[in-house]
Amino acid sequence: MKKQLTLTIFLLLGVIGYSQSLDCSKLKNVKAVDPDYPKKIFVINGAIQESFDNGVLKMVWSVKWITDCQYEITCTKKIAESQIEVGDRIVIDIVSIDGDCFTLKRTLYCKNFPEGDVDSGSTYCIAK
Repeated sequence: MKKQLTLTIFLLLGVIGYSQSLDCSKLKNVKAVDPDYPKKIFVINGAIQESFDNGVLKMVWSVKWITDCQYEITCTKKIAESQIEVGDRIVIDIVSIDGDCFTLKRTLYCKNFPEGDVDSGSTYCIAK
């Protein structure tokens, strides 16, 4: 009886753990839009991310994937006025995926925040 109970518990834990894993592969090359600000778009294409506002390129970032659902971007080119400077880094964690939308947690590392400034959550959707 104890063996069956133990086996059942392990199976249940395995199912729960598996169901919570995220498949972030579709976000490694993506065009995403902020549903609250539909003119703000970012595009990840390989090792480059470009940020657009109203169709105008604002910044270019290098992309380095740390895990399947976490990556770091470093600003390599600043085209428009922004608080972000060339060399600033953002570590991005994909915390949930719901259909074509996903929620990110971002941590900005820059001169003013050398220890990191956390943005607890922003949602984006894959642009059609």
